[in-house]
Amino acid sequence: MKSWKSYLLGSGILALVLSTTLQVTALQSQKYDPLLGIWDVETEGAQYTFVFTFYLDEGKLAGKFEGQSGETAMQNLKFEGQRVSFSVEVDAGGQAMLIDFEATVSDEKLDGMLSLEFGEASITGTKRK
Repeated sequence: MKSWKSYLLGSGILALVLSTTLQVTALQSQKYDPLLGIWDVETEGAQYTFVFTFYLDEGKLAGKFEGQSGETAMQNLKFEGQRVSFSVEVDAGGQAMLIDFEATVSDEKLDGMLSLEFGEASITGTKRK
């Protein structure tokens, strides 16, 4: 039978671990707050439109890309300072095509570039409310 001291010690350690975990998760969330959410994005002249969704998955930044060829997970997703970058592989007429995205996020606006084997295009986006 556990003594009340060992019970209190065990409870205290558990509370400390839970508190620390919650604080780390909150800090991670704050770091990514400007990015987290759903973004409506388009290329210059609105020739192509996309939806970027950024979220936390078990405390780690994750993302989903939606475009004309469907939906896919973002690869190599990074957000440092105000810069976001990631890659997606899409189906382009039966062939896989890699698209790299890089943008600056500020005041619920996104400005950047997409790059693929055929060249580059500027992109702009706004965060959904």
